[in-house]
Amino acid sequence: RKYIEPRTFFDKLVNEEGVNEEGHDQLRLAIIFGSEQTGMEESDMDDCDVMLGIPTNPTFGSLNLASAVQLIAYDLRMAVGGHNSYADIC
Repeated sequence: RKYIEPRTFFDKLVNEEGVNEEGHDQLRLAIIFGSEQTGMEESDMDDCDVMLGIPTNPTFGSLNLASAVQLIAYDLRMAVGGHNSYADIC
């Protein structure tokens, strides 16, 4: 299977679909995570249009579920106009 880095996919999605904070309802998106023990089932992956993969150190290979969710959410937020730092909003 071919995996796409989350930031790359979300940036492309925003540019092609015109998704932004004001028009967030223009697109429906579901993000599915597998279990920490076994990952995603093949049948679940077959239903996906895109497979995202978070680059990790090959020594470790995977992240726990909470970390994966946090990184995906952060990349999505940044793509739709998130702030680069707290200094931007203070």
